[in-house]
Amino acid sequence: MKEPIKLTNKKITFIPFNVTMTSADTEYTLTLSHVNELMIQCRTANDVRMAFVTGKVATPTEPYFTIKAGGGISFENINWVSVTLYFACSSAGKTVEILKI
Repeated sequence: MKEPIKLTNKKITFIPFNVTMTSADTEYTLTLSHVNELMIQCRTANDVRMAFVTGKVATPTEPYFTIKAGGGISFENINWVSVTLYFACSSAGKTVEILKI
Protein backbone atom coordinates (compact mmCIF):
# COMPACT_ATOMS: atom_id res chain seq x y z
CA MET A 1 0.00 0.00 0.00
CA LYS A 2 1.30 3.45 -0.89
CA GLU A 3 2.00 5.98 1.83
CA PRO A 4 -1.05 8.30 2.06
CA ILE A 5 -0.74 11.99 1.27
CA LYS A 6 -0.48 14.12 4.38
CA LEU A 7 -2.18 17.50 4.48
CA THR A 8 -0.97 19.59 7.40
CA ASN A 9 -2.60 22.66 8.91
CA LYS A 10 0.00 23.79 11.48
CA LYS A 11 -1.23 21.58 14.35
CA ILE A 12 -3.41 19.02 12.56
CA THR A 13 -2.38 16.32 10.10
CA PHE A 14 -5.10 14.90 7.84
CA ILE A 15 -4.34 11.49 6.31
CA PRO A 16 -6.81 10.09 3.75
CA PHE A 17 -7.23 6.36 3.13
CA ASN A 18 -9.38 4.51 0.60
CA VAL A 19 -10.66 0.95 0.83
CA THR A 20 -11.99 -0.40 -2.46
CA MET A 21 -14.50 -3.19 -1.95
CA THR A 22 -13.92 -5.03 -5.21
CA SER A 23 -16.42 -7.82 -4.52
CA ALA A 24 -19.91 -7.51 -3.07
CA ASP A 25 -20.58 -8.88 0.42
CA THR A 26 -16.90 -9.49 1.11
CA GLU A 27 -15.06 -8.23 4.20
CA TYR A 28 -12.29 -5.65 3.69
CA THR A 29 -10.10 -4.29 6.48
CA LEU A 30 -8.07 -1.24 7.36
CA THR A 31 -5.83 -1.01 10.42
CA LEU A 32 -4.90 2.44 11.69
CA SER A 33 -2.67 3.59 14.52
CA HIS A 34 -2.59 6.76 16.62
CA VAL A 35 -6.10 7.96 15.77
CA ASN A 36 -7.46 11.15 17.33
CA GLU A 37 -10.39 11.73 14.98
CA LEU A 38 -11.86 9.71 12.14
CA MET A 39 -14.38 10.40 9.37
CA ILE A 40 -15.78 7.66 7.12
CA GLN A 41 -18.10 7.74 4.09
CA CYS A 42 -18.80 5.83 0.90
CA ARG A 43 -17.61 7.63 -2.23
CA THR A 44 -20.90 6.85 -3.99
CA ALA A 45 -24.48 6.70 -2.74
CA ASN A 46 -24.39 3.15 -1.34
CA ASP A 47 -24.90 1.69 2.12
CA VAL A 48 -21.71 0.36 3.71
CA ARG A 49 -21.56 -2.04 6.65
CA MET A 50 -18.85 -1.38 9.25
CA ALA A 51 -17.71 -3.26 12.33
CA PHE A 52 -14.83 -3.33 14.80
CA VAL A 53 -14.59 -7.14 14.80
CA THR A 54 -14.14 -9.61 11.97
CA GLY A 55 -16.93 -11.82 10.63
CA LYS A 56 -19.80 -9.33 10.98
CA VAL A 57 -20.06 -7.39 7.71
CA ALA A 58 -19.78 -9.80 4.74
CA THR A 59 -22.90 -11.72 5.73
CA PRO A 60 -24.52 -9.17 8.03
CA THR A 61 -24.31 -10.48 11.58
CA GLU A 62 -24.83 -8.35 14.67
CA PRO A 63 -23.12 -6.24 15.82
CA TYR A 64 -22.34 -4.05 12.83
CA PHE A 65 -23.16 -0.49 11.82
CA THR A 66 -24.65 0.73 8.54
CA ILE A 67 -23.28 3.93 7.08
CA LYS A 68 -26.30 4.95 5.02
CA ALA A 69 -26.01 6.02 1.37
CA GLY A 70 -25.06 9.68 1.20
CA GLY A 71 -24.15 9.72 4.90
CA GLY A 72 -21.04 9.32 6.95
CA ILE A 73 -19.80 8.73 10.46
CA SER A 74 -17.22 10.54 12.53
CA PHE A 75 -15.42 9.82 15.76
CA GLU A 76 -14.06 12.84 17.65
CA ASN A 77 -11.88 13.25 20.72
CA ILE A 78 -10.68 9.66 20.66
CA ASN A 79 -7.23 8.35 21.44
CA TRP A 80 -6.97 4.97 19.77
CA VAL A 81 -3.48 3.51 19.76
CA SER A 82 -4.58 1.00 17.12
CA VAL A 83 -7.91 0.08 15.54
CA THR A 84 -8.97 -2.29 12.78
CA LEU A 85 -12.07 -1.41 10.79
CA TYR A 86 -14.03 -3.96 8.77
CA PHE A 87 -16.15 -2.94 5.77
CA ALA A 88 -18.51 -4.57 3.25
CA CYS A 89 -21.02 -3.39 0.66
CA SER A 90 -23.84 -5.17 -1.17
CA SER A 91 -22.56 -3.67 -4.45
CA ALA A 92 -19.17 -4.51 -5.96
CA GLY A 93 -16.55 -1.91 -6.80
CA LYS A 94 -17.46 0.67 -4.16
CA THR A 95 -14.90 2.71 -2.21
CA VAL A 96 -14.92 3.75 1.42
CA GLU A 97 -13.15 7.03 2.11
CA ILE A 98 -11.51 7.41 5.51
CA LEU A 99 -9.95 10.60 6.86
CA LYS A 100 -7.70 10.13 9.89
CA ILE A 101 -6.78 13.12 12.00
